[in-house]
Amino acid sequence: MIDKIVRLVFLYGCAVVLLSSCSSQSGSVANRQIQAPIEPLSCVAVLPARTSVDQDETVVFAEANALEQGASYATDIIKRELKENPKVRFLTSNQVTALVPEVSGGISGTVAALGQRLNCDGVLQTTVRRYTQREGTEYSVDSPASVEFFMILRDSANGNVLWSADFREEQESFLSNIFSFNKAKSRGFKWITVEELLEQGIKERLDECPYLK
Repeated sequence: MIDKIVRLVFLYGCAVVLLSSCSSQSGSVANRQIQAPIEPLSCVAVLPARTSVDQDETVVFAEANALEQGASYATDIIKRELKENPKVRFLTSNQVTALVPEVSGGISGTVAALGQRLNCDGVLQTTVRRYTQREGTEYSVDSPASVEFFMILRDSANGNVLWSADFREEQESFLSNIFSFNKAKSRGFKWITVEELLEQGIKERLDECPYLK
């Protein structure tokens, strides 16, 4: 009888460890790229977040409007998170236009021009691809909040990607995915807003970027 109890306790402990390790990955998928070796950057120019509207002709007006709101809020979050970082320099859309009014070569040309004129060796850009508000309340929803964005840090000298990461999540209930227990617990087992989901995602990704330490 004692041996049976010991075995049950052992199996329970293994299950808890397994659930804890899996739950940290629930609900979001991230692709990350870091160019090695990592060399410190002296200055990082942070561009205003943009949307994927120009890259997706199927986006309707309501979706485009929501994405614009998401990009604006993403810009505010990034500024708040990095405002104490001495190597970061924030730019507005008007400043970007003034600095690079006519640049050929697409994003690589823009990055190179900004790096040269600002004396920054890195340029960070964020693109919001999905920004859907929850339908319901924090305790009951018909449709949960959903967010997707992509961040990329480029070397201004050659346009090479130094670091990149994306974030995609549609909030799930603990009952629909038992592996989401830790995440659900950190959110108070509530349905959060799209603003909260976006903020959590951006904080997670910025904390992972070695060039912003």
